[in-house]
Parts: sequence; C-alpha cells; structure tokens
Amino acid sequence: MSRIKAKRVGFRLDMTPMVDVAFLLLTFFMLTTKFRPPEPVVIDLPSSHSEKKLPESEVLTVTVSGDDDFFMGVSSQSTRERLFNAVILPKLEATGMSPAAVADSLKSFRLAETFPVERSELDRFVVMARFADQRLRPVVRADGGAGFEAVDHVIKVYKKANLLTFNLVTVLEKESR
Repeated sequence: MSRIKAKRVGFRLDMTPMVDVAFLLLTFFMLTTKFRPPEPVVIDLPSSHSEKKLPESEVLTVTVSGDDDFFMGVSSQSTRERLFNAVILPKLEATGMSPAAVADSLKSFRLAETFPVERSELDRFVVMARFADQRLRPVVRADGGAGFEAVDHVIKVYKKANLLTFNLVTVLEKESR
C-alpha cells in the first residue's frame, strides 16, 4: 500500500522588516545627502554650433559674469587646496586669523566649485593654479552680456601664463528645420 503524502503548506514571508530597512536607508540617504550649492552668479551662455565636449577633470575655469565680475574654479580638490595654501593662506595669516578660522576657510574653499577673484589678482591665481597642476586645461565661461574688455583680460592672463589653447564654453544652438 502506498503512503499518503502530507499536503505541502506554502510558507508566508513577512515583508514588514524588509520594508522597514528600505525606508530606514531611504531616510538616511535623504538626510545625509549634500545638495549642490547654488552658483554665486547666474551665467547666460552664448550659443554656438560647436559640439566639442569639455573634459570633466583637470579643468581651470574662469567665469565672467554679466557685471564683468570674475570667478575662478578648479576641478580638483587637491589643486584647490594647493592654491589655497599658496595664495590665500598667507593673506589670512597676515590679517591675524586664528588657526581654527583658517581651517574653516580651507574647508569651505575646498568644497566651493568657484570663488570670486579680483581683476588685479586673476593673473596670480591662474599662474599659481598652473604651478599646482600642470595638466589643467583652461576654460573661459563668459556671460553673453559680459563686456569684451573683461573676456579679453582673461585671454591676456591665459597668454601671460603660457596657456595658449583654451576652450570657450557655449550652449549648443538648436537648429530650426
């Protein structure tokens, strides 16, 4: 005689702990994420037909706003730190800032993508950034309403630093068909 097989009972998986862990991770990442800081100045880029892409790393960017203000940015944090130590740190120490305030300034400088630069100091910053990293590729990012003199000043600074090839950042012009 054959044996009667017992009916298999399906098991039930409780999803509550998995959902709890998923939402715990979601809230953790939402609370610890740092959003991209707003840019110090809004730039309305001119349009062009060029489709050449800018490199994502090793970029030295000088931004010219519509008010002819200059902002400089370096893509590498280590280069930014060397630039801070060479140019900004002596100025802060000369004013008598405490070491804690200097360390805080270094931290905020390292995190900032761009920082304001005076017209008279732009050449010094560009040369020191070039000394910090020889592989930097110069880029000019100018507002469409920026004055010619300001953009020409940036080009002359690049020539003075022996950066003879540079990119101009533009917006791709949409072709109407």
